[in-house]
This record gives sequence, C-alpha cells and structure tokens, in this order.
Amino acid sequence: MKLMGAPRALVQRVHAGMGAVFGVVLFGILLTGAWSMAHEDLRAWFRGPSALSHKPAMAVEQWLEVAREKGMALDELRIRLPDSHHSVVELCASPGDCSVALDPANGRAVASGDAADILFNLHKSLFIGFPGRVLISLLGVVLLLMIWAGSALHSGRLQDLKRLRRDRGARVFAHDLHSLIGRWCGPWLLLFGVTGALSGLGALGTLGLAGQAFPGAPQQAFMHLLGAPPQVSAQASAARVDLDQLLREDAAAHPGFLAQNLALHRWGEPGAWVEVSGIQQGLPSTAVFERHAYAGADGVAVGTRSASGRGLWLQAFIAVQPLHFADYRWVPYGGPLLRAVHFAMALAAAVLVLSGLYLWLERRRLKAGAGWQVLLRLVVGGGGGLLTATAVLLCAGALGSGALAGWFWGSWLASLLLACVMPPRRQPLHLLLAVAGLAFVAAGGVHMVGSVRQGGLPLWPIDLVLLLCGASALWAVRRLISFTRAARAADANVA
Repeated sequence: MKLMGAPRALVQRVHAGMGAVFGVVLFGILLTGAWSMAHEDLRAWFRGPSALSHKPAMAVEQWLEVAREKGMALDELRIRLPDSHHSVVELCASPGDCSVALDPANGRAVASGDAADILFNLHKSLFIGFPGRVLISLLGVVLLLMIWAGSALHSGRLQDLKRLRRDRGARVFAHDLHSLIGRWCGPWLLLFGVTGALSGLGALGTLGLAGQAFPGAPQQAFMHLLGAPPQVSAQASAARVDLDQLLREDAAAHPGFLAQNLALHRWGEPGAWVEVSGIQQGLPSTAVFERHAYAGADGVAVGTRSASGRGLWLQAFIAVQPLHFADYRWVPYGGPLLRAVHFAMALAAAVLVLSGLYLWLERRRLKAGAGWQVLLRLVVGGGGGLLTATAVLLCAGALGSGALAGWFWGSWLASLLLACVMPPRRQPLHLLLAVAGLAFVAAGGVHMVGSVRQGGLPLWPIDLVLLLCGASALWAVRRLISFTRAARAADANVA
C-alpha cells in the first residue's frame, strides 16, 4: 500500500501545485478562448443592430471604386468577402491591416467592431506577439499534464458521472462540480490542450527547423508550406476580369468551396493575377492553404493549392487552427451544433479551473499564509476581475459607449486593486459576480431589443449566451450567499 500510495501522493502534489501556480492564467486563457471562438460574430455584434442595410451586395468592382476613393492601392489589395459568419466587406492593404469595413450593399463605411479583438488577442498572444503565442502554447502543455494527473486521481465509478451534492456545503459542491466537468469534458479538454500546444510550438518549431531544412534560405520552408506564386505570363492582364463572374465560376468549378477572400496581385500591371481563398467542405483547413489562382482577361485557372494530399502530419498541423477556434464550416452537417458544444466546453473548462483553485484555497484556508493570501487576491481580482471586465466591455458596447478598451482595462484594474486592498476574509467576490451578472444580462437584453426594433435577430445566439452567462453569475452569487450563511450558522452552533 505504501508503494502504491506514494505515486498517488506525488500525482496529487503535481496536480495541485500546477493548478495553484498556473490556475489563474489558465482560467483567463480558457475564458477568453471561449469568446475567441465567436470572434467574427462578436465583431458583428459590436457594430450594433443597425450597422448593415441587409440588402443584396454590390458588385465587387464597386468595392474597388470605394478602395480607390479611400486612397488604397489596388495592386495587392485583399478583400474579405461577406458570408453567414462575416457580415461586412473588409478591404485589406495587407493581411494584417483590414482597417476598412464596408456595408456590402452600399459601400458605406461601418464600425470595425475591433473591440472583440481585445479578448481574441488576449487569448492568442497576450498582446506581446509571437512570444505570447509560444507562452500560450506552453500553457497548453501544462493543461495536458493537469488533465493526465486529474484523470489518474479520480476513480472510474459510474455514480460519479452524475453526482453533484448541493446540500453539503461549498467545498463538497465544488469538489463534485470539478470532478463532473473533468469527466464529461475530458475529450474536449484534450482537444484544447493538444491544439493549443501545437498552435504556437508548431510555429516555433517551423521557424527553428527552417534553417536546418533550407540552409541559407529559411524562407523557402514557408514557400514550401504555403506554396509558391503561380507562373503568370508577363503579357497577362486581369484588369478587365469580371470578378463577380470569376467568383461564380470558381464556385461551380469547386463544389463545396466557401470563398472567404479575394486577393488582387499586380493589379493593373503585366502579369496580374487573382486569388480566391476559403474553406473546402470536408477538409479541416483554412483560407491560408485553400487557394485558387486565376490570370488573364478571361480568368484562366493557373494554379490550385490545398491541404488535401499533402501528407498525414502536415494535414494534422493545418487542421490545428480550425479545430482550436471551433471553425466547423468545413463539416458537411452539424457544424453549428459542434461549434456551440465547443464553446460550452470551453466555458466549462474555465469553471473547472476555477473550482480547482477554490478547492486549493479551502484546503489551506486555516493556515492562511502569505502564499494563500496572494493566490486568493489573484483569483478574485485576476480571474473574477477578468470576468467582470468582459461583461462590462460587452455591456458598454451594447449601450453604444465609446472607448471600449478603456472600459475593459479600467474594470479589470479596478477589480485587482479592490482585491488587493480588501482583507482576505472580505474579498469582493460577491460584488464582482453581481456586477458581471447584471452587465451580461444588460448587454444581451439591450442588443436583443435593438435587433427586434430593426426587424430581426441575426445574432440571437450571442444575445442568448450573454443572458445565460448573466443568469449563471447571479445564481452563483445566490449560492455563495447561501453557503456563507450555512457556514456561519455551523460555526455558531459549534461555539
């Protein structure tokens, strides 16, 4: 028994120690990751119900006229096309600069909705670029180790798959909730950990190995991965191509292909060509790898690049991005349902981490040392503050407020400062949850009412999620108050 107990004790220490050290950051990554899955929908949500006219789209040539009027060069212009998940036209001077957003029906400039980028960039890179991506990927490895340790610690009894004791106090409730989420969300947690780890570490490995594979010319590694530009005759000119007709012909030539981007190359010059990129049904890939090239006044096909047929490991690497961010448009059936489940599992994973942190704090509450107090303040101010700041950001966006980034960072900083100045026994968790709940409810309600007044509910799933998040936060406040009163009554009886 001693020999068998020692490994379990070691696993317990690893699980609890890693959760204590990385738990708050993991909670933030999982929470922002859930909202990042709805990034494009959130951008449309922040534009407001009256942002678009919902009329038939203009011809592509008219969008080019708008680009000329705004002083944008057409020689390397990239156009993000509207679809069911992306309601506006975006004109991009470069892949990373899509600052011009237009109503596809009339070319009128609309708000960019870039407030949604706050949560997306926080999850993707912590606002520090490529080093942040690598750091997030390392946290994916930490998540995998914690999943392994947690799975080893829990029994396989069937009754534990449904046990959630609500009448035995906060600690027992948190333990059952932690175990329940871990069991039911296990496959999704593995998906989050594996794809998160590969997202940044895979890119780092590619950078590191590029010089070894192609000595003196590491850029050839990326050309091999992404594909070289097509060979286009210098006499070819695409300036007179009917781009709308080209898109229709591309759709006919490639059934099941969803065009997302239209890129002009050397437009108006000899050797001009056009590239259509997007998602191919049945293939877990992205627009970076699924591309069709056309050249000449007749739009002759001059090249096709795809993840299909490129080897098992490379296809698995390409599939990481759509799987991680719940882009299931490549799934023939049930894509929206998978996306909804993916989002729910990410929120559940955040609750899993939060319940684990609570259990760690409860086990060490009686000692209440310096480390306990620091972690308590980080959990309340960092984790609870992030939840509150997210709700305030969405509420301010629904109310049409400006300076949304200021609302987000100001709310988070205020929560951290409040947690730091309050004594450990009087942490403002109830207050932060109440503010978050009310703000979520207000955000969903205000946006939904505005949408109804405009004659529809195009983004009702986000409004519904916000209302459910608000109701859950307010329910959590009620339960915390109930648990606190029960604990005080028990202490009084003992005294």
